[in-house]
Amino acid sequence: MINPCQTRALNLLWLSEGRSWIRHQVPFLGSIIAGRPEIQDGRVDGCIEIDPSTLRLPKNARTFALKVRGDSMRNAAILEGDIVIMEFREAKHGDIVAALIDGETTLKRFIVQGGVPYLRASNPKYPDLIPARELVIQGVQIALLRLSER
Repeated sequence: MINPCQTRALNLLWLSEGRSWIRHQVPFLGSIIAGRPEIQDGRVDGCIEIDPSTLRLPKNARTFALKVRGDSMRNAAILEGDIVIMEFREAKHGDIVAALIDGETTLKRFIVQGGVPYLRASNPKYPDLIPARELVIQGVQIALLRLSER
């Protein structure tokens, strides 16, 4: 989902507070699977312009956007084609997150039970995902955009 080059570019963008337009643009980093995890090639597909006051974003929010593919989060009202706005920050139990689990990315709910973190879908046809090696939270959902069909 997010490669090291993109991370550097995002950090430069977020640190450039002298430009007012930065507060209104969220980098669009492609898509994320809401289904079975998969390996992703990260890329920046432009920016989405938003009103930060509508989303109640702090001035220093480090955000990015992803288009959802799949149906594992449908019971959390996240549907195929939706755009999730994510923030780089520490996840809490119950947050919906973009995560890297054992080298593959997915959009799921972050669960901590008995001190053990794992990922849970919001669709009963998908199993819980327990990391064998690693679980890296890449962003926490702060908003959802749904475009109506024309």
